[in-house]
Amino acid sequence: MDENLTNRGKKSLANNVYYKIREAIMTGKMSSSELILEQSVADQYGISKITAREVLQRLCHDKYLKSFPRKGYLILDITPAQLNMIQKVRYQIEALALREIIRHASEAEIDLLEETLRTASSSLSDPYNTVNSRFHLQIANLTGNSYLYDTLYGFIGLVCRYAMTNGMSVVTQKGQPHHEEILSALRQRDTETALEELRLDLQLEPDEI
Repeated sequence: MDENLTNRGKKSLANNVYYKIREAIMTGKMSSSELILEQSVADQYGISKITAREVLQRLCHDKYLKSFPRKGYLILDITPAQLNMIQKVRYQIEALALREIIRHASEAEIDLLEETLRTASSSLSDPYNTVNSRFHLQIANLTGNSYLYDTLYGFIGLVCRYAMTNGMSVVTQKGQPHHEEILSALRQRDTETALEELRLDLQLEPDEI
């Protein structure tokens, strides 16, 4: 068999296992007190122990698991206090993105951001495919800064997981999203309003930014 085909097959299998475990974590099917072993994952999904290790380390990188060398892995719990800290850092990242968009983005690029609000989610189990996640990630994407996008991607995953495992929507718990207001401020090149609407969208108090 062609080596490239073999490698692609292994990568596809690893991706499938990654998404299955991620969904189990997101939906609360996996207990946060359950020690996850590489050999158990390999046996359950019919993959090699090396592939299981790669999948679990990827989940660690994406902040779903925490590794305990020579012992196993545990789900990385998120407390309300930690969520608040995440949102504070998130604000600074997205505030930078909004300033970049206001300075440099064309109207056509802002149209792409609006399009995300008009496109329904195609998968309820994918935390990165909700309208809210896609909207905020598109804000980062429009800057053209891959480091900014990658950083925000990780934080959004944490927020989504907190929301799903606690049986509520963090975005709508205290009010409706402020996506339309952010979009309007971007079109008007109004930095002050855009940043204020972002603060409200992330449910932060004025003294927390």
